[in-house]
Amino acid sequence: MVMRYKLSHYTIISGPVDLKGSCILFSCLSGKALLVPEITLDYMSAGRFDEIPGEVIEKLVRISALVPNDKHELESLVAENVASTETTTETLYEIIQPTATCQLGCYYCGQSHSKMNMAPAVQDHLVARIRSKIEAGNYKQLLIGWFGAEPLLGLQQIRDITKRLMDLTDEFGLAYSANIVTNGLSLKPQIFEELANDLKVHRFEITLDGTAEAHNRNRGTKSGEESFDIIFNNVKQIVSGVTFDPAISRITIRCNVDENNHEFVLPLIRMLAEYRIHEKIDHFYAIGIYSWGNEAHKKALTKERFAQKEIVWIKEMLKLGFPVALLPKRKKAVCTAVSKVSEMYDAQGNIFNCTEVSYVNKYKNSEYILGRIGEEDPEPKKRPFSDWNASLLTDQFPCHSCKLLPVCGGACPKSWHEDMRACPSVKFNIKDRLKLFYLISQSKTNIYFTNKLNPINN
Repeated sequence: MVMRYKLSHYTIISGPVDLKGSCILFSCLSGKALLVPEITLDYMSAGRFDEIPGEVIEKLVRISALVPNDKHELESLVAENVASTETTTETLYEIIQPTATCQLGCYYCGQSHSKMNMAPAVQDHLVARIRSKIEAGNYKQLLIGWFGAEPLLGLQQIRDITKRLMDLTDEFGLAYSANIVTNGLSLKPQIFEELANDLKVHRFEITLDGTAEAHNRNRGTKSGEESFDIIFNNVKQIVSGVTFDPAISRITIRCNVDENNHEFVLPLIRMLAEYRIHEKIDHFYAIGIYSWGNEAHKKALTKERFAQKEIVWIKEMLKLGFPVALLPKRKKAVCTAVSKVSEMYDAQGNIFNCTEVSYVNKYKNSEYILGRIGEEDPEPKKRPFSDWNASLLTDQFPCHSCKLLPVCGGACPKSWHEDMRACPSVKFNIKDRLKLFYLISQSKTNIYFTNKLNPINN
């Protein structure tokens, strides 16, 4: 019996990229791309798959650009996403906020900070809860995310908790590692060394909102002091240290973008290149600001405008030799909110499954608080967004018909539930990314890609 195929709904085709009319075909199901001749595209669009050579069909099927004619793609996609949350993974991921305080007064931050660090009694309950999860699972690694407020203002708590968790992983024969999201103000070289070597923090995300003028306007301290030079010099000293190893300590620099600073992203990119910082970091990316229980989104660029500017930034990064991942990868679990196990704990011991709600006044006493460690309800509350994947089968949100769903996962469930469009920028510039991908693949430039470009000849 001959298998009948159809072009997957989750396939993106660029415009012509060469004089022969060839296009880049990108499968969102596999995250892989192929260079496809115009004649093959004509046959595919006409449904004349019998006239396409068998070896070409095989390549298209291998990357899931062609799927069986009777396949219900959305149902299969959602089933795979659900399975990824139900299957016990090798890694237990837990997020900890060791403090409720932060030095910065960023206008777009929705958190209300207070001078509170996680007390020893709360730490006891935290470690006990993580222990119970390890005992109930079949994990090979414990991964901790240190999150804020500003986690480095709870450095002693990070030290204390890390020691106890490392003892725990030794007891159960698990690997241990951590990542941290920090504003970078307190990330002095000696602190970085301690985090990287003693506390096993292997990934660092640091925020710079453009060059000094824009950054200081958006991310000054609560007392009105400028912060850019301190943060930038910390990063510069860290990556220039003789013991710094970018293969072990992976640094990402994030730039939050709004109407106030979008013109300062290119100067920041060039500044990072000028000091050769781009050669030592793992990744640089820009992201549009959004509502954080407040009205920050009113100063955001539109999704479409941000996506256009992002292509300009990407081109500059490619020119300067930044590591760039042009094409997105498959995303089965969109965030911790859809996990059945992973949770976040704030300094008071409150339990969440979403990182966007702690310390935010709008969400106090809301359904987002699952309980408090040490005071667990024998009948746990329903986790918000636990039915997110199932909702994708309905027309409740536009995600159910979007071609980018496999690589997006729906982005932020909370944003959609608050009537905020959560679509990532790649939705609006994917064809530009595909053309750039082709151009770079034709030059022999040493650029990092998410996948390789393979031609189809027929």
